[in-house]
Amino acid sequence: MERPEPKRRKSAEKKNRNLFWRTVILMVCLGVLLFIPLVKQLWKLQITQHDYWKEIAANQQTKDMTVGAGRGSIYDANGETLAMSATVYNLILDPYVVKESINKETCKDENGDFSQEKFDEALQEKRKLIVDGLVSIMDYDEETLWKRIQRTNSYYERLDFDLEEDETTALREFISENKLASCIRFEPTSKRYYPQTTTGSHVLGFMAQNKDSGNEKVGAQGLEALYQKTLSGELGRVVTSRNALGGEMLSNFEAYMDARNGYNLNLTLDANIQSLLEQTLVEGIETYDVKNGAFAIAIDPSTGAVLGMASSPEFDPNNYDDIITGYLASSLEKVANRYGTDSEQYGQAWSEAYNKQLRNKILSDIYEPGSVFKPITVSMALEEGILTGKEHFYCGGSKVVSDYNIKCHKKAGHGDQTLTQALENSCNVALMEIAEKIGAQMFWDYLEDYGLFDTTGIDLYGEADSYFWPGGEEYFTGPYAATSLATASFGQTFRITPLQMIRAFAACINGGHLLEPYLVQTVTDDVGNTIYYHEVEEERQVISEETSALIRQMLESVVSNGSGSNAYMTGYRIAGKTGTSEKIGENTDDVICSFMGFAPVDNPKVLVLVAYDSPERSANRPNYTPSGTYISGGNIAAPMAGQLIADILDYMGMERQYTAEELTSADTRMIRVTGYELTVANSLLNDRGLRSRTVGTGNMVTGQIPAAGVTIPGSSTVILYLGEQPPTEPVEMPDLTGLSPAKAKEKLESMALFLRATGVSDYTNTSVAATSQSIAPGTLVAPGTVVDVRFVSTIIDYGNQ
Repeated sequence: MERPEPKRRKSAEKKNRNLFWRTVILMVCLGVLLFIPLVKQLWKLQITQHDYWKEIAANQQTKDMTVGAGRGSIYDANGETLAMSATVYNLILDPYVVKESINKETCKDENGDFSQEKFDEALQEKRKLIVDGLVSIMDYDEETLWKRIQRTNSYYERLDFDLEEDETTALREFISENKLASCIRFEPTSKRYYPQTTTGSHVLGFMAQNKDSGNEKVGAQGLEALYQKTLSGELGRVVTSRNALGGEMLSNFEAYMDARNGYNLNLTLDANIQSLLEQTLVEGIETYDVKNGAFAIAIDPSTGAVLGMASSPEFDPNNYDDIITGYLASSLEKVANRYGTDSEQYGQAWSEAYNKQLRNKILSDIYEPGSVFKPITVSMALEEGILTGKEHFYCGGSKVVSDYNIKCHKKAGHGDQTLTQALENSCNVALMEIAEKIGAQMFWDYLEDYGLFDTTGIDLYGEADSYFWPGGEEYFTGPYAATSLATASFGQTFRITPLQMIRAFAACINGGHLLEPYLVQTVTDDVGNTIYYHEVEEERQVISEETSALIRQMLESVVSNGSGSNAYMTGYRIAGKTGTSEKIGENTDDVICSFMGFAPVDNPKVLVLVAYDSPERSANRPNYTPSGTYISGGNIAAPMAGQLIADILDYMGMERQYTAEELTSADTRMIRVTGYELTVANSLLNDRGLRSRTVGTGNMVTGQIPAAGVTIPGSSTVILYLGEQPPTEPVEMPDLTGLSPAKAKEKLESMALFLRATGVSDYTNTSVAATSQSIAPGTLVAPGTVVDVRFVSTIIDYGNQ
């Protein structure tokens, strides 16, 4: 008979089972609780952040390399290269590969086991080989190089930028001889070159490193900046598999996307005209001791196309960061001598000089245009019928406006004068009376119509805004309204950019059309397809064709008979207006001497603005330069601008048209001007009805043809030699038969000979040709000889016989 289990034992088993299930339930609960964060994290990684981690994985498993796009070139109007890119190289060191390239099989001890000590010795030896070689060839800093080669987690240490092919020769030999191709490599890139150095530097701009884009070089200033996206093109990509060490697995090629080269810019700017502008600035600055640089711009007034734009001081975009030239360099040297190159004053002076060196005055500086503005005022009154052109004005030397006595530049006054004579004399009093008749509101409206409140829209960065005191329409409605209107009539007490001034002036003489100035004519791809063509853009017509024609006629008289006479050039009908503007508000007596001129008068092909900022004043005669030139736009800017216009028209191939007076003026006796400063010499010649052309460079006349005392026809163009002596060898007389008066005169003047024309009354007629000459062709004659040439008309009018 079995014995029954004790009740105590059954109770213990029951307790154990209960404890077991409780434990199981507890573990399940704990497991579920612990699993929830894990599920949550998995959901986050695989669902919420799926795209992010997919990209990370792809980056780890693939190698994505960019393929460079060639930067487009910049060409002038004739196809001359102004900016281009060429292949250069960055020198790259790979410290990780340097370490991995050590063969561990050669680093074993006597027992055949790997020796860390031998590995370290081999690595150090290879590093020393590389460092010593690079220091020897490239003169790198040894200490810095050691620090970089020991960065074993680095794959990319850029040691040098923009090495040209000839600079890599020795390095390539070193790498090849020592089998270091996996450790040191050349990364091809491109470098911007400006073949014509300083020519057009402010227009082109330059390339500079952009810290925001990994030191990538991008356009800085000028066209390079504005057309950065157009010129740079689009980068391509090569995507390949990556091995465990990060190396490229070419066998598992995945994708390749072509790069698109940048487009080319084809400009309206002509490098030859640009050079003429820049040379004009250089000569003027030297001749007149100009302190604050100069600027000049030439445009086609019928289209707005910019033919040249020069600002002094210029810079070399190939080395924009290293050069401070001219008066900026001398002023900087003074600061260095006084405070030292480590001083705060020198640092500030250097920064200011650097910014001035790179500054495009035409675009970014505002100035008071002075009397160059007067034709704009006259055009308003003519267009509104306030003037007819037949009015007379009296100038007593000043005019009282709102208790202010505003003076004319001629203290004694100009007396009675016609409207044309008022422009010839550049009379402030007459202009104030005209502005008073126009009225403030109408004057203000015309300022807006002429585009003087807006930027011009030219395709360049950094264009400044105009400034009218005290601002806005209050300029003509505030407490100084009357005086503001009076002074504005002759271009003072407001500031505009030179670009705004020449655009408004162009509208005044081109038939009244306000045009948008521009520099880029076309954009083309690398095979010559045109991507973009710039059409002439007219904003509005400001004045009528009739008013514009009358203004041109008056401005021709300014050059023929008035303050712009120093711009007169025989054979070309040049018109224009002088300006001598005060620098109001700058606490200085300095002025800006300028001239705005155009030619030919009837159909202007070129309009130029030339200005010199602050010619040096003589200590004894403050109204004169140290070399003796009276400081005014007519004496300083006009002669330089007149020669510039003639040179541009000569370059364009325009034939000179001489008047009968220019060809047959009464003879005059040549005076001695050798030893005089150029402007003084020209002034003396002008008083005798003579013009001049120069040979050589400099400020002083060192020789002349003809010599003093020789009798020559009036209005002849004599030759002044600067820095050199005139030729003495005889020249062979050319055959002039059949040539027009203009061609005959040009032919003789090119040989330092002079023409005395006879035979007809109208030498501008295209049918007139030379039939005989006083000196037979082939005869040897001395430079300066005068030749009598007879001209006749080749067309016979039988109806009048």
